[in-house]
Amino acid sequence: MSFVSGGVTFFGSYRAPAEGRSGVPAALIIGGTGAVDRDGNGAGLMMDQYRWIADLLSAEGIASLRYDKLGTGETGLGPYTDDPSAMLPLSYDRLRVQPGRDGLAFLAAQPGVDPARLLLIGHSEGGAVAMMIATDPGSGPAPAALALVEPAYTHILDVVSRQFADQMDGAASAGAMTPEDAATLETWMDAGVTEIRDEEPPYPDPGPVPLPDAVEFTALIQTTIENNIYGTDPAQMVITHAYRTAYGKGYDAVDPAALVPSIAIPTLITCGTKDFNTPCGDGTPGSGVIALADAFTPGVARFITLPNTVHILRDVGAADVPNIADQLAYPFSSVFAAEFRAFAAGLLS
Repeated sequence: MSFVSGGVTFFGSYRAPAEGRSGVPAALIIGGTGAVDRDGNGAGLMMDQYRWIADLLSAEGIASLRYDKLGTGETGLGPYTDDPSAMLPLSYDRLRVQPGRDGLAFLAAQPGVDPARLLLIGHSEGGAVAMMIATDPGSGPAPAALALVEPAYTHILDVVSRQFADQMDGAASAGAMTPEDAATLETWMDAGVTEIRDEEPPYPDPGPVPLPDAVEFTALIQTTIENNIYGTDPAQMVITHAYRTAYGKGYDAVDPAALVPSIAIPTLITCGTKDFNTPCGDGTPGSGVIALADAFTPGVARFITLPNTVHILRDVGAADVPNIADQLAYPFSSVFAAEFRAFAAGLLS
């Protein structure tokens, strides 16, 4: 199936209500950052977390739609394939958020679906997108419930900077790079973030990297920072790896915590205790998902901690498994499955 948003045809997978049934709840699944498709798969990794969530919904008799975001899967770059630079003036809302609104409208219009019982599910960055739609559905339908699965919890450039800084600090402690090089790259990274936030696109040429002779891990992390913080590649931009763009600036402007006061529908929030990407945090603002959950009005949100669970919802037990490819050997979280099915089943009442 497919739907159109902003002149782009978005392809996805729709699971319809059982034959003959009507008034059935339905859920839209919005995926997270990176080159992952409607199922959560990409870069040769069959992670399948979004297909699994659709399976959990089907077990409760709930219809669902998941789709390939712009730049991924069958959707690809659509009309921008021949000239990706045409996307550079376009906003985050148009290219990333509006497709979610239009996907929800498509879902609500399907035979047998109850448009008053729509569940919006967002994973990682998709959590922030889901919150934006819940607080501003535009001309489309409003969701009746919200599930924020390992959601983005603060401004994306703060999250990315923390991740890169933690990696460099760890590498410096392990002798994989010098503390001086780590400090140089952190300063360069912070300057790039400041420029994105303080200036307006199109941004000036960022100039050369600060460590042109870097090797091994130092060279790798410098290139990673260059592509993310100083990157302007439009094809990478829409899968969110080039923030020095109007799209990237718009994404960073999103503060999930600031959206919370406008959300009054039943909400499920999860964080895995071994999730490096969107950690639980210590409860202080901007530290992780716990603080986001705490910001909700009492009684609106149910917050679940998922023991030993990583970002792709696998339960790795007591093991330390930082490599995503290795995480795939572990099962999906049974705690998430039970809590999510119970929450989704509430739409049936």
